Amino acid sequence: MPKICLCLTGSTIAQDLAALEKYRDKVDMVELRADFLDPGELFHVRAFPEKARIPSILTVRRRSDGGMFDMGEGVRLVIFARGLAFADSNRGKNFSHVDIEYDFHIPSIQEAARTFGTKIIRSKHCMHGMPEDIDRVWRDLSARPYEIPKLAVAAEGLRDVDSVFRLFEGGDGGSERVVVSMGAYGFCTRVLAARLGSMLVYASASGSGLEPEAPGQLEPSKLLETFRAKEYGPDWSLYGILGGPTVIHSLSPTIHNAGFSELGLRSLYLPFPADDVEPFLALADRLGVKGFSITVPFKERILPYLTRRSAEVEAIGACNTAIREGSGWAGYNTDAYGFSADVRRFLGVESLYGLRTTIVGAGGAAKAVAFALRSLGAKACVINRNMSKAKHLAESYGFEWSGMTERAADLMERYNDLIVQTTSVGLEGGQAGDPIEWYEFSGREALYETIYSPTETDVMRRAKAAGCRVSNGLGMLQAQAEAQFSLFSGMDYPQSLRRA
Repeated sequence: MPKICLCLTGSTIAQDLAALEKYRDKVDMVELRADFLDPGELFHVRAFPEKARIPSILTVRRRSDGGMFDMGEGVRLVIFARGLAFADSNRGKNFSHVDIEYDFHIPSIQEAARTFGTKIIRSKHCMHGMPEDIDRVWRDLSARPYEIPKLAVAAEGLRDVDSVFRLFEGGDGGSERVVVSMGAYGFCTRVLAARLGSMLVYASASGSGLEPEAPGQLEPSKLLETFRAKEYGPDWSLYGILGGPTVIHSLSPTIHNAGFSELGLRSLYLPFPADDVEPFLALADRLGVKGFSITVPFKERILPYLTRRSAEVEAIGACNTAIREGSGWAGYNTDAYGFSADVRRFLGVESLYGLRTTIVGAGGAAKAVAFALRSLGAKACVINRNMSKAKHLAESYGFEWSGMTERAADLMERYNDLIVQTTSVGLEGGQAGDPIEWYEFSGREALYETIYSPTETDVMRRAKAAGCRVSNGLGMLQAQAEAQFSLFSGMDYPQSLRRA
């Protein structure tokens, strides 16, 4: 089982030690990133292991390798020499490991490290995706006796991540190594480090005020509690959510993994930020993913890859859930159910018969909302920047429609009992703003925002200030996720975890 290594990126030793205390009971070792330290702090690096009282890695990462150090190799050599100032009397106070790059060769330091029990991690950081000569690179790294090879690939897409698993999954588990794919695309390699034979999982101390060392790093508590990093094994079932870069902020893993844990299921659910559908499906096949949720921008793009579609998917024209069936994927849509359940809770009604509603947007979420509104008896219009998409969706249900023109303002004046905002504008990590900033709320409208992160968007704040009732999409997320959970597991979502 990989060890959890906390990356310390404070500007002072005191900040790093304070961060360590917050997470001490959750980590196995720490990495002191000396390249983040203020210059004056570098004189105190040698004392860190004794103060930390935990196995510690010394790293001074250059900017060219993704670090912060830019004072030259001569200065870096001095830092290593001082930090690793070995003596027999310091045997219990030395760094347990030192991370040095593949092209850094100082025989005296390397020999002293081996003599005094400090292991050398020999690292290669590929900052522009998987190199074509990766087999040679890894062969050179792993051929050095008494050293632990480390490969870190900054993934430029899921094909890079798939290559990492192809190279290392199922390989020799008898030798120590460190393997990670950096960035949002490589998130799954951190949680699934055991499948790569990696001895370490790097964790962030950002919860203590330090900057995360690398995109995709998690706090130790989230690794252990949400993603069960110390429990996951090869016999577990794997699920996930396919989406764009913002899917890394999704609450779906928290919901699903809590359900799996509560029911004692050996199952794990991960976010998969993807650059396209095909690379994700290839990775899903390699990892044996049994099912996945789908969010923006792939709810419609996934359709050609489904071997079977539910009646809801056929009617809506968008899919938010896929289940493996043999060598193919069966598609379902639980968004319409989730919206229907939560909008009725929000409005305190069982039927929306006669309610005049504006749907903002015409993507996958809007299609599910339109389907649900028609089923609940509402009258509606669709407004969207892309007029052809607005027209196509609206005419499918006999609704009125408009682009973002003066006609949109006129339509909203007539269809404003309920306004449903379905675009991704305002989503955390995505495009900021208010998609209907030109509309003046009177205070009589009800606004339902399908975004749940952040909990309050710009348009919600503006509507609330005008006196409107507002709701975000957290309830919709929970309801549709519970329906997905049943499709994934064949079991009801635990009543004890359901939203009140």
